[in-house]
Order: sequence, then structure tokens, then C-alpha cells
Amino acid sequence: MFGRKKKDPGATGEAKPKKKQLGDKIFGAHNNPTNDNSHQESYEVNVNHVFLEGSYDEEEYLYLKKLEETVFAAFQSSRWYPLSYKKKIPKDLIPHLFQDVLEKLEETEFGFSEKFVVICDFINVPYAKAYELIPAKYKETIINELEEKFGVLSKRKIKRLF
Repeated sequence: MFGRKKKDPGATGEAKPKKKQLGDKIFGAHNNPTNDNSHQESYEVNVNHVFLEGSYDEEEYLYLKKLEETVFAAFQSSRWYPLSYKKKIPKDLIPHLFQDVLEKLEETEFGFSEKFVVICDFINVPYAKAYELIPAKYKETIINELEEKFGVLSKRKIKRLF
């Protein structure tokens, strides 16, 4: 017990049992080194699949990308370009910024509500806050466009807004 030496497993001719490595020791991810299933993983996209067609419309993507590029170009050419769109823009400047950028986008094929949404996303302003701050003529334009597209007012039997 106290005076005995432990036997060395290599001394008797036995090989030390090799420990099986189980993967990442830090995060505990244990990879199975044996290939038990015969499933071959494929990362190719099946373009003709029904789910992909329902969730991704290339024409819509290109349309929105063109709109975003147009808004960015209008912002760069405006007098508000020195303001960083990545930082918070002061509340009192938002109506002026909207007016300037929207005037530059008047002759485009995009709808007014689409422009409004993209500008809000571009300068990181919530839609409700931007809607409160923009002039009444823009509010009326947005509401009339949504009425034409979705019938927002007629569903609720509202005849006059302002």
C-alpha cells in the first residue's frame, strides 16, 4: 500500500490504451469520427423548388435594390450629405431631410410610400416617428396611395382624414 510501487503498464509489454478524441474540448462538441450514415450532404440550391419560388422574387429584389441605390444617390447629392446617416439625426432636421430627398426622387417610377419606407430605413428612423414629423402634404400623399393599393380608409368607412 504505502511502500509499493505502481506497475508501469509498458513494463509488462502491454500497450497503453489510447484515448479517443471526442472533438472540441472547450465547447464540448463531440464529433463522431466514424461515418455511420450514408447521406451525402449537398449545399447546392435547387432553383426550381416551390419553397424558393414563394420566398424569393428576383424582380422584386432588383426593384428594391434600385430604389435603395436611388435614395442613397439622392441623399449624397443633397445638402444633408455631411450628416452621417449612420448616426442619429436630430429630430428637427428630419422633415427638411425628407423634403429635400423626396424632391430629388419625384421623377422616379417608385411609389411614394415605398420611398418613405426606404428613407426611414436608410436614416434609421421609426416609421411612426417619421410620419409624425413629415409635412401634412406628404402624409396625405401616403394615405391616398395606400387607399388606392389596399383600400385602407374604405374598409373602415373613413371619408375624410384631414
